[in-house]
Amino acid sequence: MPDSMNPSPVTRHGKPLRAILQPAIVYCLLIIGVLIVVIPLMWALAASFTPNHKVFEYAYPFSWRALLPVDFTMEAYDNLFARGFGRAISNTFFLAIATVIIGGTVNALAGFAFGRFEFRGKNLLFLLIVMLTFLVPIDLTAIPRYILVNSFGWINTWQGLLVPGLANSLVIFLFRQFFAEIPQELIDAARVDGATWLRVLGSIVLPISKPVLVAAGLLMFISQWNSFFWPLLVAPRQELRVIQVEISLAVGQYGTIWNELLAGSMIAAIVPILLVIPFQRYYVEAITGTGLE
Repeated sequence: MPDSMNPSPVTRHGKPLRAILQPAIVYCLLIIGVLIVVIPLMWALAASFTPNHKVFEYAYPFSWRALLPVDFTMEAYDNLFARGFGRAISNTFFLAIATVIIGGTVNALAGFAFGRFEFRGKNLLFLLIVMLTFLVPIDLTAIPRYILVNSFGWINTWQGLLVPGLANSLVIFLFRQFFAEIPQELIDAARVDGATWLRVLGSIVLPISKPVLVAAGLLMFISQWNSFFWPLLVAPRQELRVIQVEISLAVGQYGTIWNELLAGSMIAAIVPILLVIPFQRYYVEAITGTGLE
């Protein structure tokens, strides 16, 4: 039967009941989703200010008091920084920023070459080097990379931590897709004026590529910030420990110091959150502009 002959129920304000129920259901689902994410974070934050032996006092069975610190103390944070957590933060910041600067340059050059140049075997090379790496887990290449880094004498060095993470297939793909959409007329005009390819990239292409630059920077920074297995494998020396490796020290052979583990996790989560929130608009623009949505 046509909708005009079977109208939906109408409220006393003249609005169809469906128009009221649909937004209400959506908002209820969103609220439930937010609670599922936020409540564990609130518990972790409260537990980080709680003595270790009382961390799970109100967690099993769960009570609202678990969301508040029990016998508030800064012991976990004091212990973390006493054993060198501040150094781990500075090491991770250095690695992440160096990766963004150097790796961003390397990946932008590769993306520009794949996006704007025509050469024999380009598509095959792009498929082999970039696309297939999406299918290969990083841990699977850890042993070959370790053997290579060890042959260079880079174990327990900054080079061993930094260099293997500079080339990023996803970032190259983002750059390639974005650069390929830039009008050819802009590049041709610059070339006619005598600009070199590096000048074209630096003066024409990159200034109009802010979304993909921000997205690439975020991806590389967060990837390096959250890196654990490779730094643990290639640089176990205390002076080179990164934040995730330092946090893992709270898990010992005979027990786990839960308040220190959660305190370190809270600190490690702050930086990515502070980065993603102000730049999320550019990230979404880059992803939608490269066809990954």
